[in-house]
Amino acid sequence: MNRAKGDRTRAQIIEGALRALSATGVLGVTTRRIAAESGVQLATLHYHFDSKSSLLLAVLDSMIDEMKRERRDEVKTSKDLDDCIQQVLHSTWSWIMRTRVLQIVQYELTLYALREGANWLAERQYDAYVQIYDDLLRRAPNGDDELADDERKAVAHFMLAGIDGLILQELAKPNRARSKRCVDALILATQGYARSLKERRARVAPPRRSPRRAAPAAAGRGEAPAPEVDSPEGA
Repeated sequence: MNRAKGDRTRAQIIEGALRALSATGVLGVTTRRIAAESGVQLATLHYHFDSKSSLLLAVLDSMIDEMKRERRDEVKTSKDLDDCIQQVLHSTWSWIMRTRVLQIVQYELTLYALREGANWLAERQYDAYVQIYDDLLRRAPNGDDELADDERKAVAHFMLAGIDGLILQELAKPNRARSKRCVDALILATQGYARSLKERRARVAPPRRSPRRAAPAAAGRGEAPAPEVDSPEGA
């Protein structure tokens, strides 16, 4: 099997696995069901993935990459940092509501990765989400309210933590009106947190040194100025 064809078959199996997971969940899915959903023989599936675990982890990895591609195009030009935060969180929640089933699959796969000892993949997923928020916040115009790198990363973590809680709440007890109010509250909280980080930086920043003034002339202190000494000839 040449590499290009192998890559296409692998992608086909991952897509079939995602459809099967969306229908049955992690606990109910089998490699036979995934092979049928993918339109390949079971032997072909096992040729590309030596176990169900390796296939499910590949699905999670693929979902992370797809989410990164989609989210980065959703935030347009913003007028300031507050506007940027509002756009990012509104667009994020809109995307989440469009992909409710995928959100469930993603949580299932994250927990599966942790149970299978693939903590690195769960960490990679979390880091990828934080980086997306970080990248989107960079689109805020530069100016007096610009965040430092560590501040922007802290705000990205804050946003992700808030969104994660809202997703679980909406999945467990759907109520779109309540969730919209919570998203608006998260926007205000994030804007306030960003301002507090900048204010703290301003408080701890070392004071600017004023320009050093020239020492007053000696004559001004009642002392005779130092005599000028001619340079020796030929020096």
